[in-house]
Amino acid sequence: MNLLSKWGYGVVPTTNGAEAWEVLQHDTSLRVGLFDWFMPEVNGMELTRRIREANIAPFYVILITARGGKDSLLEALDAGANDFISKPFDKEVLQARIKVATQAVELQSYLIQRLSDAEAQLQSIAQFKHFIPVCSICGQARDLHDQWHKIALPFSTQTGETEFHTCCPDCRAKMDRVRSS
Repeated sequence: MNLLSKWGYGVVPTTNGAEAWEVLQHDTSLRVGLFDWFMPEVNGMELTRRIREANIAPFYVILITARGGKDSLLEALDAGANDFISKPFDKEVLQARIKVATQAVELQSYLIQRLSDAEAQLQSIAQFKHFIPVCSICGQARDLHDQWHKIALPFSTQTGETEFHTCCPDCRAKMDRVRSS
């Protein structure tokens, strides 16, 4: 814990897995978790599963354990851990892995924001599908097949669409002829 603070990371210490889970449910600013596999009450594996089931994202989980070997690594990754460090660990390796975790979370946060922005833009564009183009000169309206039809204004489409005024090709051609004369 002191080591992480010394490296400039904010640390939220907890005494057991249940307390860590409680903190994670209320503090949405946390993005990287460094958990011991063998914590009291709720172990690191169970905490990792809960984080993944709750879809706390973006959140990067590093499990630290005295267990080693391929089977433990695969079990941790299968539970949803992003990284696995066996004890005793090298301080420089831990620092490098936390840096990778921070970069991964920052990238994921950036992508989530970009996706959210794109979805909002698509929503605003989708609003235009509810508009019916109406020629402001002759009153014809364009249908979904790009055909223009004479209609009586004001009209109701009974579908919730809103009219907006434009110019049909025939009226545009007439206007162009008048302008060029």
